[in-house]
Amino acid sequence: MSWKPITKEELERELETQCNDLSPEEMGFFSSIKVPLESVEIDRNGRLENVYVVARQEQSVVFYEDVEEGFEISKLNSQGVIDEYGENQFTIRHVINQLRARNS
Repeated sequence: MSWKPITKEELERELETQCNDLSPEEMGFFSSIKVPLESVEIDRNGRLENVYVVARQEQSVVFYEDVEEGFEISKLNSQGVIDEYGENQFTIRHVINQLRARNS
């Protein structure tokens, strides 16, 4: 089976499913930083591909890394490309709570 990028519709369903597990406080925070799904480029070892940003807070973006099948937090470089990111498989809850902890 070969990898293929997640579609916008698939990500919307995944996000909805994961948001059902958020506490009211987590959902309130997520709602305050959530953005309409936005396709941005990601540099994967010299190859530019696209991922979806689901939230923004200050200089950070939350995006779905569909190769790893998880959410990540990163910043866009000066060209608007994600070029530094982990290889995590975080749920939306994990990244929301990471961002909430930064604000504490």
